[in-house]
Amino acid sequence: MKKKYTFRKLINDLHLWVGLPSAIVLFVMCLTGTIYAFRIDITHFLDTDKFTMTTENKRLMPMAVLMAKVETEIKGKISNIQIPENTSEAWTVALNIPEKGVAEGKVKEESASKMSRKKEERKVKSVSYFVNPYTGKILGDAQTSSSAFFATTLKLHRWLLMDKSIGGVITGTAAVMMIFLQISGLILWFPAKIKSWKKSGSWTPGFKVKTDARFKRVNFDMHKTLGFYAFVFVTIMALTGPYFAFDWYKEGFTKLMGVTKKENPVSAIPGKNTPVDLETVLANAGKVYSYTGNIRINMPSDSVGTFTVLKSQSGFLTLAAVDRVYFDQYTGVLVRLEKYSDKPLGEKITSSVKFIHTGELFGTFSKILYFLACLVATSLPISGFFIWFNKGKKEPKKGKLRTKVLVDQL
Repeated sequence: MKKKYTFRKLINDLHLWVGLPSAIVLFVMCLTGTIYAFRIDITHFLDTDKFTMTTENKRLMPMAVLMAKVETEIKGKISNIQIPENTSEAWTVALNIPEKGVAEGKVKEESASKMSRKKEERKVKSVSYFVNPYTGKILGDAQTSSSAFFATTLKLHRWLLMDKSIGGVITGTAAVMMIFLQISGLILWFPAKIKSWKKSGSWTPGFKVKTDARFKRVNFDMHKTLGFYAFVFVTIMALTGPYFAFDWYKEGFTKLMGVTKKENPVSAIPGKNTPVDLETVLANAGKVYSYTGNIRINMPSDSVGTFTVLKSQSGFLTLAAVDRVYFDQYTGVLVRLEKYSDKPLGEKITSSVKFIHTGELFGTFSKILYFLACLVATSLPISGFFIWFNKGKKEPKKGKLRTKVLVDQL
């Protein structure tokens, strides 16, 4: 008699055939995500000697003097300054360095006169350096060997080391597949028969691994049980992953959260165009956000731009919330205030989507949980592959296996 093709069987087949083509990509993404989770902690540990300094009996240099010194030595324009909460750590100064380059590419149907008038284009690259704010000494390139390693890890995670337009589509699609795999996996995790849900014994296999069984059973139990324990965290990673890969997903996600795009605030240009000093900007930001924390100052991008000060705290169990405040670049007057705690829920989620995806939302505590969940997620494509590979293969019973061994020995 032919067995009835049930809804559960359909979900099982879809789970299998969606999982197989995405297995390798998901394995790479989960593995690199596991490695990337503690990038800041590892980088700080390995590169401590490169950005730490002594601060005894020293006063901070005037920021205008410090900026001028760095810009003269690096021959670039400062775009932002990062000031760590720990006073023994160096500041990180990012600069835009202009480069001269000839525009490349094929020129179609271009006359000889136009070709002769081709001009050089100005290109800009961004570089960051560790700087001692007490002496103005440049301590070294912020792109250390360890940070370069994690930058490559991120490229592998997001684009598989390919071109963004190609790699991003592959990883983004794999993340969408992961969303389906999580939902279908949860359905399959529930006991097969609804009428047996009332029996406590029917739920036991979903919470533990039968370690004294054969490999096929142990592998199946690990896939099912570990997948359930990591379900919430892996699902969050899967839901936020495509946000960084697809514009349509990002726009849809933002609309779903009820967030509308805000226009950048502007500065009022006075008769005398002299920017306010950064000490004033920092002092005004301190009046708004009086807590101690890590600070980043974004410089005005043009004549009507504003100083943007971002402030956040860090710790073992600290919310990775970024408070922002915008100041007029000529007067230092507050133009806009964006306090994280005052934002509606949807805006809090969209502004923290990166921290939610990487597990940094609640400091080191959540990073540990995400690290373990990502480690489990790395194993799921492997255990899932073995489930498919061993599907339909019947292992001999212990008695038959023993008889076979004895016959082989004769």
